[in-house]
Amino acid sequence: MWIDTHCHLYDTSLVERKEAVQEHALAKGVVELLLPNIDVHSVAKMAAAVDQFPELTVRQMIGLHPCYVKEDYQSQLDTLKAEYLKNPSRFCAVGEIGLDLYWDKSTLDIQIDALNQQIDWSVEWDLPIALHVRNSFKEIFPVLEAAQERHGGKVRGVFHCFSGGKKQINRALRLGEFYFGLGGVITYNRAATDPVIKNIPSDRILLETDAPYLTPSAFKGEKNEPAFMAEVAHTVAEVLELTPDALSELCATNTRNLFR
Repeated sequence: MWIDTHCHLYDTSLVERKEAVQEHALAKGVVELLLPNIDVHSVAKMAAAVDQFPELTVRQMIGLHPCYVKEDYQSQLDTLKAEYLKNPSRFCAVGEIGLDLYWDKSTLDIQIDALNQQIDWSVEWDLPIALHVRNSFKEIFPVLEAAQERHGGKVRGVFHCFSGGKKQINRALRLGEFYFGLGGVITYNRAATDPVIKNIPSDRILLETDAPYLTPSAFKGEKNEPAFMAEVAHTVAEVLELTPDALSELCATNTRNLFR
């Protein structure tokens, strides 16, 4: 049994093939999925996915992705907060939030403001955060460290699609209850990523796909989907020298501990 802790299941490319995507996932033992929100428009799409994939357990997050932090970001945040307050039990995390300096460095200041507001939500609502960090470890750690001081160490979450090394692992662990999401990227250059995986404490590992993005190398050229998490799990189990059953139990426990 596997839990995909970060999957854009509501993406058109997956919804158009919903019966096959669901069938493939179940065949590989992927039974539960956590869906990150990206903007005000994806909230309804996430809700629809619950019914579109009825045999899968689908849970939802609420948040504004850093790539969608534009001039209207405060209006979007206000709308997303209102969506949460309508039905708090609908959401299991605040995400996908963070900093992205790959596409647009000019929005850093408002990205930081949006991130801080959403971190504050997570503490107020007692939810973990799902962090998007792209080309921005240097910038995001001071924000997270200041937030932990501001909130007395109550911020917890996961570095989705973790792309750092030993230095970033250690700094993240000093923050407190932070986990590391491992997905298809770990299959691309194993000479580089295997040592990173070994440096992550086993009780802080989560598995994910980020489908339909970041397809594992074994399925290069195809759109990623939840079933492909089996390839990620195989790689992690091999690196940690665990049986699939042991890894499944470990990651399920880690997921429950963080998302409660």
